[in-house]
Amino acid sequence: MISLSELANKLSCERKLALFCHVRPDGDAIGSMLALKLCLQSLGKEVEVFCDDTIPARFSFLPEIFSIKNQGFVASDYSALVSVDSADLNRLGCFAEDFDKHKNTYAIDHHISNPRYAKTNYVVDSASNCENVLDLVLEMGVEISKDMANLLALGLVTDTGNFRHQNVTPETFMSASLLKQRGADFNQIIYHNFNKQTKERAKLFGLVMSKIRYFCDNKIAVITITKEQIEQAGAQPSDTEGFIDFIMGIDTVEIGASIMEIGKNKYKISLRGKTANVNNVASAFGGGGHVLASGCQIHGEYEEVVDKLRFEASKEIPE
Repeated sequence: MISLSELANKLSCERKLALFCHVRPDGDAIGSMLALKLCLQSLGKEVEVFCDDTIPARFSFLPEIFSIKNQGFVASDYSALVSVDSADLNRLGCFAEDFDKHKNTYAIDHHISNPRYAKTNYVVDSASNCENVLDLVLEMGVEISKDMANLLALGLVTDTGNFRHQNVTPETFMSASLLKQRGADFNQIIYHNFNKQTKERAKLFGLVMSKIRYFCDNKIAVITITKEQIEQAGAQPSDTEGFIDFIMGIDTVEIGASIMEIGKNKYKISLRGKTANVNNVASAFGGGGHVLASGCQIHGEYEEVVDKLRFEASKEIPE
């Protein structure tokens, strides 16, 4: 893997770059992509940002958020393509094929399951990818503006569950302190991502949580989000962000799973563990992520999907 200084030197030599984050973008994906955009622009680079998905409304308060495009990309227009916070190539959506074919690609990521799909890879297992981008910004000698600080702080806050998850390190708090000094408004970021919600989201939350399922002596908890529930609540799929954190607060639960219906017999799975390695669970279905937070997709009848998940998750429950 390339070193941080080598990555900084290589990016400094690029002329025009396209940056990409993963589908169903979260705060870390958006924050690290837009902060890197501002960093590279400050060095005189031409930079455009893309995401093959709708940007959730809760991020509308962010600087640069409306610069993200989902079309108009022509690979040959750019000297380099850069993915941020994307654990694998397929998570780039419709841009994956062009990314894979381009002669000069970078991946800046923090997922341990990342298969190093770019030509140049910088993958460091930090609590958030925004920490990796912050290190890169500092290495490139770029002054951190207030807008950049807010974008980077977003990733720190969201990927650590407001500093509650076990992935938090001393370095995470040092990064947060630096960003606060540079003007990051943590109060606003936390409000928009953890407290503020629509009545539609509140209704959807009630529908979902009223049907929590438990397995293995209540050590595994499963929530299911169907298209019908989303329509009934008048909500959006992005409104489910953070739902899984609720079941992880249940005292008996070691592993939590969120099953979201995304098509006929097609489900997106989000996994969390208190101490259990849920990356192993996700890997059994071709997914991955982190030890305590991972995801995958499973095809099949709903009860079959639940049974497969229960079986794999039961293997990881601590003795």
